[in-house]
Amino acid sequence: MASLKVWTVISRNYRVFDQSGRLPFTIIFGICRRDDTDPRPLRIHTKGTIFDVPYALSNDLLQLREYNPRTKQYVRLDVGELDNIDSPDQYFTLLSPVGRAGNWRNWITEYHYRVEPNSELASFFKAGKEYAVQNVSGWQLGPSAYDFVDKKEPRQTDRCQLISRRVDGQAIFEVMESLLWPPELQTKMQLKTSDNATWLAISVTNMGSEPVSVQTRGRQSFLVQHGAYDVTPDDNRPRILDENPAPEETIQILDLSTNGIVQGPRSPGLCGGRLPQHDSRPELDVLTTLRPGVPLVRDVDVSNFLSELPDGRYGLKMEPRGMWWCLGDCEEFRKICEDGRVPRDSFQMMIPPLMLECDDLVEVRVENGVAMMQSAV
Repeated sequence: MASLKVWTVISRNYRVFDQSGRLPFTIIFGICRRDDTDPRPLRIHTKGTIFDVPYALSNDLLQLREYNPRTKQYVRLDVGELDNIDSPDQYFTLLSPVGRAGNWRNWITEYHYRVEPNSELASFFKAGKEYAVQNVSGWQLGPSAYDFVDKKEPRQTDRCQLISRRVDGQAIFEVMESLLWPPELQTKMQLKTSDNATWLAISVTNMGSEPVSVQTRGRQSFLVQHGAYDVTPDDNRPRILDENPAPEETIQILDLSTNGIVQGPRSPGLCGGRLPQHDSRPELDVLTTLRPGVPLVRDVDVSNFLSELPDGRYGLKMEPRGMWWCLGDCEEFRKICEDGRVPRDSFQMMIPPLMLECDDLVEVRVENGVAMMQSAV
């Protein structure tokens, strides 16, 4: 049987496993064909391979390791013979590297194995502990064979054995019984014009029962979803709720005659990891409090934003943004915090972000760089 070389990497979608199940957790496998010359797609069935995580752990393709804070080492856990009867017999397809251009990482296919909180595997996870899932078998991806898909001859398949020179990465995660979830926000967006200026009136209402303070600029600390080779964006762009908002950081412009994107928000810069900080807690000056049922309104000047557009009909749409948040009123924090930062007992990083998003599409007609009409749909 012919062999075929691939790149393989292991990761996870979140750095926390939520035992309540509200935040889905998956082990990610990124895989990419290397330099073979076969133009056909390759179909990979997952059952009975490294991608079938219970099978892989029971057959020494993967190991589950628990972190020991005393020795600062990961210790292998014996999971025995895990039941993989319910593992789905799924497959995914790898495209041929023939004609591939650019960095090979752009051609990675991801397969996600979801770990359910009530599964036999999850029963080994203890709240407050840290774990790692990693490959220990070197190049082995499992005994199963894989087949090429010939579109011209769909009934004819050529089988091959996958070989990975090494399997990089590991899925490291912390286990928590449950996560603190943010309240729902109701956000509305409307255009306002005068003889001299045009604004977007952004109204945000906290639909929960307690005040929350949100971080509107600077380095954000919340749970971010990852991919196989993702570099976490350092998204310190000001949110539209900031006292000095920058619309070009959040607002997307659509040409309503073509439904094409004329201008998207600026992308965040990339960073290779968090910079070491003496104190990760946000300063109170970058917080805004949203009180229950009380709309917070920001008038965002978009005159210059629109003045550069050619004449035509446009739609303005808000791109979703996550914000770090905590329960409490920042004005109350100022009374008890002498260092000007969020109180230590209110600061958490293992939290889902509070999402600032709006379904409104604000329509505007621009003539000679001036907004001439307003509506929202």
